[in-house]
Amino acid sequence: MNVEDETYLGSPDNPRTAAVVSYITLIGWLIAYYALYRKKKSSFSAYHLRQTLLLHIIAFVINILAFLSLWHLFPHIIVTVLALLLFILWLIGVYYVVNNKQKPIPIVGKLSQRLFRDL
Repeated sequence: MNVEDETYLGSPDNPRTAAVVSYITLIGWLIAYYALYRKKKSSFSAYHLRQTLLLHIIAFVINILAFLSLWHLFPHIIVTVLALLLFILWLIGVYYVVNNKQKPIPIVGKLSQRLFRDL
């Protein structure tokens, strides 16, 4: 029997746990990488860690743009649309990881795999 079949989702022994935790926040990503992934590496976890790392970087950039929009240096509507798009991409990623799919998130999935292939 496979290790994934024997352990429940949420167990540190299940490689999907690191993938799920990485979607929570940047702190979740750090916990998933340092506490879960490094002890038990799997291609599934690595795949989703790469995608979520890029999503967290994009979220950081959107936060900077949101701060600039407070001073009217950047249009607020663009920040809102980008944040909504990021949220939709995040939901798609969560759907994929919970349903045990190793599919790229639209727009950023393939780019994240190329950028962070050494992860």
